This record gives sequence, structure tokens and C-alpha cells, in this order.
Amino acid sequence: MALLLVVGAVAWWFREPILRTASRYVGRHGTALPPVADTAVGAPTPKALQSTQGKIEKLKQPTGPDSVVLSPNEIASLVGSSIDWSVRKSFDSLRVELLEGSIAVYCRLDTRVLPRDALGPLTGMLNPMEPLRIAGPLSIERPGIARWKIEELTLRGIQFPAPMVTELARRTAGADATGAVPLRVSPAFQQVVIHPTGVILFRHRRSGGGG
Repeated sequence: MALLLVVGAVAWWFREPILRTASRYVGRHGTALPPVADTAVGAPTPKALQSTQGKIEKLKQPTGPDSVVLSPNEIASLVGSSIDWSVRKSFDSLRVELLEGSIAVYCRLDTRVLPRDALGPLTGMLNPMEPLRIAGPLSIERPGIARWKIEELTLRGIQFPAPMVTELARRTAGADATGAVPLRVSPAFQQVVIHPTGVILFRHRRSGGGG
């Protein structure tokens, strides 16, 4: 027990050089949240959520459109409200960036609400709030359930290699064993197509395109 305490204390005292050394091997990236002023980046707001819900309601109408387009703020509101609260409560200052075929979520991860063993040996090296970026494609698994497959994960500016992403996504974002985060969405749309300029929700699945 004494040895474990000593090891833990050393890891805490030298956490900065340890993380800097780790970043040389797994990749270092910026830690600032992307500005919402960027046309491809959005943040959840009550107004955007209301607008999103209104567009989805149109898809439910028999004479409604075949598709609707969500802005970055609207998709950020949709994602933020669709993530399970047990995960969402640890994501502060959430941002969503639209990429071609995928989305990237940025936030300040509240490490205090995570289980003590969630990040293994990294736990003692982290501050209460740490910058997190997770990215991957979003698709509809079945009516009412979307799957966001996490393929990239960066914590505190350190991009982790693919073999570690699935496990870290499970521990930080509630992903399943395949690295996918389930999102509860409206069954009014069956396909999602993501572009940097907006996200298209289709009432019916089209052949050969999107998720």
C-alpha cells in the first residue's frame, strides 16, 4: 500500500512532464475549444433546439418535406440532448464541428464525475476539467436510435492511437464495446448525411448514401 501511495504521489507531482513525454508518442494537438464563429462549428442553445424540433416535426407530416437541413448549432443541440445524461453531465462547454461524413465533439470533460477507475493510470494526472475531442461518423441504426462511432479521441491535447480509442470512448463517452455511442433521436428520420455546411436528415433511407 505504501508503495502504491508513493507511485501515485510521484505520478501527480510529475504529471506534466509525463504527459508531455506521452504526447511525443501518441500525437499532440491544441486544447482550445473551436470558436462558434466558425461556420462549421456550433453550440447547443435553447433556440437552436427549438428550431431543430420544429424541423423534425415537419418530417412527421404526411405532406412534409423529404429532408431538412440542420445548422451546426442545431446539430449541436440535437447531439447534446440525445446523449445519455449520465454522460452529458460530464461534458461542459460542448461544441460540435461538422466534417465531411462525420462530426467532432469538443468539450471540457469534468473528470470529477467519472468513476475513479474510468481513466486508469491517467486519473491522477488530470485536472478537474480537461479538454476532450471525440470524432467519428453518425448513422441511424434503427428508427429512434443513432450510433456515433468514435474513431478519434484527444484528451488534454493528446491524440490516442486507434487501439486505445474504443476503450477510452467507453470510459469517457459511454460508448459500447464497438466504440459507438448510442443516441436517442426521433424516428421521423432514417438517414443522416453530414457536410461541413450542414447536416441533412432524410425521412426515408436513400440507396448508396449517408448513414
